[in-house]
Amino acid sequence: MDVFEITGFQTGTSRAGVSFLEPADSYQDIEDGFIYRQVLQSRRGISTFCDRLSGNTRVMGIFEFILPDQTKQLLAFDKTQMYVFNTTTGNFDAVDFDTTSSMPNYTSFGISQNEDYISGVGYPDMNGKARFVFTSRGMSINDAGSAIFFYDPLDPVTMTPLVKDYTSTISNAEYENPVGQTLFRATHIIYKNERINFIVPEYSPAPVVQPQGVLFSGIRDASGNGDKFNTAGSGQIILSTFETIKAVAILGQFLLLNLSGSTWTLEITRDAFNPWYPRRLPSVIGTDASFSSAQWNAIEFSMGKAGVIATDGRRSDRTDNKIPYFTKDEVDQELFEQCYGGYDRVTAQFYFNYPTGLTDIGTQDKILVHNYEESSWSFYNLRTSVFGETDIGLSLTWDEIDQTVKESWEQWDTTEEVWDKIGLGSSVLKTLAGDDLGFIYEMNADYDDYFVGITDITPASNAVLTVAPSAFKAGDRVVVQNVEGMPEINNYSPLLDEDPDPIYTVVSSTVTSVTLDVDSTNFGTYTTGGTLSKLISFEAKTIPLNPYREQGLRIFVSMIEFLINTDGGRLYVDLYVNEESTPFKSNVLIKPTNLAKANEWVSMGVDIEADFITIVMRQQSPSVGIEIRSLRIHAEAGGLTNG
Repeated sequence: MDVFEITGFQTGTSRAGVSFLEPADSYQDIEDGFIYRQVLQSRRGISTFCDRLSGNTRVMGIFEFILPDQTKQLLAFDKTQMYVFNTTTGNFDAVDFDTTSSMPNYTSFGISQNEDYISGVGYPDMNGKARFVFTSRGMSINDAGSAIFFYDPLDPVTMTPLVKDYTSTISNAEYENPVGQTLFRATHIIYKNERINFIVPEYSPAPVVQPQGVLFSGIRDASGNGDKFNTAGSGQIILSTFETIKAVAILGQFLLLNLSGSTWTLEITRDAFNPWYPRRLPSVIGTDASFSSAQWNAIEFSMGKAGVIATDGRRSDRTDNKIPYFTKDEVDQELFEQCYGGYDRVTAQFYFNYPTGLTDIGTQDKILVHNYEESSWSFYNLRTSVFGETDIGLSLTWDEIDQTVKESWEQWDTTEEVWDKIGLGSSVLKTLAGDDLGFIYEMNADYDDYFVGITDITPASNAVLTVAPSAFKAGDRVVVQNVEGMPEINNYSPLLDEDPDPIYTVVSSTVTSVTLDVDSTNFGTYTTGGTLSKLISFEAKTIPLNPYREQGLRIFVSMIEFLINTDGGRLYVDLYVNEESTPFKSNVLIKPTNLAKANEWVSMGVDIEADFITIVMRQQSPSVGIEIRSLRIHAEAGGLTNG
């Protein structure tokens, strides 16, 4: 009997049909899971990072702003206004517009399109004072005629933070327009090569858009040339193509420009009067999502309708050979521009959220996950708009904790916190995500999704739960626990060794109420407590397996062993043969028995001969996660294949 072990997992999909047992192509699908350090595991959940932004609209940008003195601020933007994180309260405070001088009567960014994200960058003024300059191609024009703004952390007159007009000489005295043109907007802003660069600038009064243009200031110096676009060293580059500049990234000494059909770089020169040298890279496809760019380890990734592109500054290639039809088949082509890219440095994962078009929410409902180090792909069922990173957070002592701070602390048996890591993790690197309703979450924080406290339950044929502000949607599969007075509605307890039963589905929801498909008319009367959270439904499917197929032989499998963590709850396995629609074995429970060890081998009897087999592993839980470190398939050659 041969023993084949799958470790060092890599994943993807292939239309080649049958794969042989090779670690490089072990899995064809992973849902709500990922591979990290050669361990296949269910994904961790999301945790609410702070209270909902007061604008209650879609989050359009999250940035960590590093000031010249090396202190940091966490900034967030929605469709209407800007916010700065308050490390004392643990929430975002709205920043007022400078309506008394440079922007009279301006009250909102007025962004209407979901794909018109904020682009921004820290860019000090001539005296080194901190500024964060930002714009969006969807921003409305203020009374002074501009949609380019900057955040002043401390206005010298009001002694408060303000949002000001970057192009107004009232708030930015050194600013000067390009000769013969009036700049009022751009798609991207980059601080590079000692100057500020506006990509795809727009000019008035026509208006005129330069889809292939990069407008750059003079060198930032004490005379204010860094805010002048008509001085020596300033200018505009128009790429020699009819394609549109989409995504933008800094890659070492290059300014990387992803176009709709190619990739270009602007290389830094030693000529102060011609600071950029444009160069077109060899490329097979282009980028179609302007904010899908994400980078790490000298590689930049972006999304096109024909695939995911990887660029290192020398050439641009497709990197999605394991999922070659994903962006074409899985992403809603009409909403493709909404795709947004991010990177989680803790787990070495790239995130690309995307709309599937399978729901009526009109925005991104899933995340494509790529582990660059291990060449693995998966997707998450999460609704996000943008990503950001920070090590800013709220640190709390035990005495400061109450149920208004974080819902998971309401119940001892639901928290994943440990005594020496209380709070939102100040100085701990975190990946953040915004959503369509103004909520901001911390990714990979715990094993609960949309975890929220219940304050009341109305008995009805479809029970109505009153909850703290949250983002549940119709169709979400959820669990209720720790309700008092109406214990019949509890369908899950992490203290019991049981699966959720039954699993509830959200029928409808508002920000503060959730209606479930459970008849509670004959239940007890709600008195207090309880939490609601979304299930994390992990599934991983192997590529059809038969290492003897090259010999024209079938495979006989006697048993399969799973090395799994002992604190990860229950794993269920389905076994399919010859890609039939009905499994040969289904819902086989794989459960450790020796809890004294961190991991345990658990076996599953098979005894089947087939042309090839497919293994599907599943787990549904709101509070624990499975880790699969290895698979051993005990097999031998069988009879001749059927073709």
